Amino acid sequence: MFSTGHFIWLGVFALIISGLMVLLKKRGGSGRIVQKTVFYLILGLKLFHLSLSMRESPDAGLVIDQPQLAFHLCSLMVYAIIISNFIKNEKILAVLKSFMVPCMMIGAAMALLIPTEGVDPAVPRVWQYMLIHATLVFYGIYLMVIEKVDLSVRAYVNNLKLLTCVTVVGFLMNSVLMEYETNYLFLRKPPMEGLPILNLDHGWYVYILSLALVACVLLFLIHLPFILRDIKERRTAVQ
Repeated sequence: MFSTGHFIWLGVFALIISGLMVLLKKRGGSGRIVQKTVFYLILGLKLFHLSLSMRESPDAGLVIDQPQLAFHLCSLMVYAIIISNFIKNEKILAVLKSFMVPCMMIGAAMALLIPTEGVDPAVPRVWQYMLIHATLVFYGIYLMVIEKVDLSVRAYVNNLKLLTCVTVVGFLMNSVLMEYETNYLFLRKPPMEGLPILNLDHGWYVYILSLALVACVLLFLIHLPFILRDIKERRTAVQ
């Protein structure tokens, strides 16, 4: 973690994402084009990931390796991007995109900071891992800055509800796949050893409560600038 190679990955992605955001803000561009481009890129990377995650079945043929099943938060965001391209109801789409922003901004960013697949550019799985999470971060920033999805207090409450549902699914899948030691949403154990708050030093229940608190705070920090902006606009309107 935070080796020279890791910093190079992070630096390159930071430059690319910053450049794309500046370009999109200056020249504009169709949101539909951005959405479709992200859709096809994410779909291609996910299929590539699946191709790298196959193993031989005891009977015949190939199956997906169970620990690679897509129930991590970022994997669910991949499905959210794919599904969002087929949703016609604007209200449902708005709620989904509002939920995608903090999940991508927090989850995918954390995945880039904690590269569980390593940082060796000679390994194909590393390219897939890095590219798919960098794309998620870019799209989260795009939805927040360019498309300006709803990140109000009401959206924060809705996102907490949706995150709770996702957490329940992750917990159930960890239980179903217990023999494979899956750790979806880091509900079984911390993402890495030695963390000051997220650890098992005081037992699993304290860890889960700490994890829930950290998630709520990080989610709130994503929403906070937009909540403050709404408050300011309301005060200005009253005056």
